[in-house]
Amino acid sequence: MSFASPFSTGSAYARGSALLRRNWGWIVFRGALALLLGVVTILFPLNALFAFTLVFAAYAGADGILSLIAGVRGATKKEDRWWAMVLRGVIGIAAAVAVALMPELATLSYALVTLGVLIAWAFLTGAFEIAAAIRLRKEIKGEWLLGISGALSILLGVWVWAMLWLYPIASILSVAWVIAAWAFFAGFTLISLGIRLKRLQAVENGLESRSDETK
Repeated sequence: MSFASPFSTGSAYARGSALLRRNWGWIVFRGALALLLGVVTILFPLNALFAFTLVFAAYAGADGILSLIAGVRGATKKEDRWWAMVLRGVIGIAAAVAVALMPELATLSYALVTLGVLIAWAFLTGAFEIAAAIRLRKEIKGEWLLGISGALSILLGVWVWAMLWLYPIASILSVAWVIAAWAFFAGFTLISLGIRLKRLQAVENGLESRSDETK
């Protein structure tokens, strides 16, 4: 008697699901980074623009590196949608470099550019996560958590863009609180998703082991 894995359909959806399940640790770690970003952002004074930009650069860079590693691992295993992880990683690293290496850290123009980079990063990463959640809705339970994380990122981008348009100076001084709120919600959401994926991966590993024993 053989035990068929519910994940081994061979479809693009199943391969994309496998990529997420095998990188559940990356998702949990990314959630932890988001929580750390929230804590550090609250601890810094609202007018500490230099400190905030470095914290954001560190988060975007770490998220980009982790995404890039996950994408490369997926490519070596010929998993579906690995390129999306690689592209996300490149975007995160580029955002970090753009924020960290600009001169004139204390100027108003730099603050506006920094928030512009944040808006673009939030829109792009949010779109990737929502698209992934839609593709994987038939393959994994809890995919809505990934969708919520993406929606929160897009809402962050919309809010910061709207505030910059309506109240540019006030936005620069108060945006840290909004970033902190987003970071806490996104962090808990990603950690919950990572734990769910860990359980699914454990089930998959158990089914594969039992299937091998019966051969």
